[in-house]
Amino acid sequence: TRFAPVKTCGDLLALRSDAYVLTKDKRIELAPERKGVPPTIKLDDGYKFVDQLDEAFPHGAPSLIKCKKLVVEGPVVFDKGVVIKGSVVIKNASGKALRLPKGVYEDRTVDGKPLYDGAAMKARYEC
Repeated sequence: TRFAPVKTCGDLLALRSDAYVLTKDKRIELAPERKGVPPTIKLDDGYKFVDQLDEAFPHGAPSLIKCKKLVVEGPVVFDKGVVIKGSVVIKNASGKALRLPKGVYEDRTVDGKPLYDGAAMKARYEC
């Protein structure tokens, strides 16, 4: 089996995801569906420390079993139930945390305005 080094928070995120499995003898291995190729995870400097990673993924890692590459630029908070497939880039230059809602994101770029801003939605629809 291949040793999975953890040098960055991106490596740790992949290791925490469904791209890796825990064997019966308590070893962590790349999931067989990955065919020996781990996902490439690139997180910007806002995710250098584990506490920053935990804030961005409060419900745990998204599903990365079918992820080829994930790039996260800027502050993003992932909801529970996010699935990443193929190559996905998430860009947020606003400085305000973008909340990425539950759903499947496949071969696309999410750029600009938050997809879901709870405070704005509440204000918009309150009477």
